[in-house]
Amino acid sequence: MALWGLCAWRLHQWPEQPDLEIVVLDDATEAGFGRGSIRVTPADARRSQDGARALSLTRVQEMARCWRKVSGRSPVLSTEGRRAGRVSKELVELSTYQAGFFPRMDGRALALSRFDELLFSCLDRQWSTPVNVFVRRSPAGDELRKWLTHTGDVFLAMRLRQWAGHRGDKAALESEPYQPENFMKAARYRLSDVGDAIQRSGLSEIGQGAPLPVWGVTAYDPLAPWVVVDDHTDHQRVQRLEERATS
Repeated sequence: MALWGLCAWRLHQWPEQPDLEIVVLDDATEAGFGRGSIRVTPADARRSQDGARALSLTRVQEMARCWRKVSGRSPVLSTEGRRAGRVSKELVELSTYQAGFFPRMDGRALALSRFDELLFSCLDRQWSTPVNVFVRRSPAGDELRKWLTHTGDVFLAMRLRQWAGHRGDKAALESEPYQPENFMKAARYRLSDVGDAIQRSGLSEIGQGAPLPVWGVTAYDPLAPWVVVDDHTDHQRVQRLEERATS
């Protein structure tokens, strides 16, 4: 995705001749989003420089379009008419990942995002640090750790803090200072009565969720209430909550 952003910037600066070259390391093109990483030695990297190849203007334009979609003010899955192809396939994978951070509609019920659902499932009425949540042994803990391979563990601590700081005494999580010198143990968290109700019955309204910027858009934003629509099909969709209410 960083390459997409670079392509967009170069294309903006030099629309006719962005002049970009890429170096492909090992089988990176086969890795894809969410499929692990590759290891290369400094010698491997130096040898790969000999195989640098120029990106065509068409390819740069395609990548720039992908960047504009993921950094736009609407979730990627809210757009229609995506073209088939390798870049579009990567875009679909990224957009499905992005959708996992938005609250969901199942029928008329407004539920937590998939990520937050896993997060809440790894909490209870006992105090837990972000480290405790990260190592939670449970199916939800296992799946949460897979998410964190993309976001990093610092994101986990940040998200817990966001929930604890949202809506003051009506926050879904309670917190208390613990080991301030360690970011991953700076505070401990537990479900409040509100959080317990959310976990059992869902959200009463979208603003009850702690806002979360996701690229160019914000999840749980009452002014732009995007939700993942679960119509029990193989294709996820993201649409505005008011559109869902009138459809």
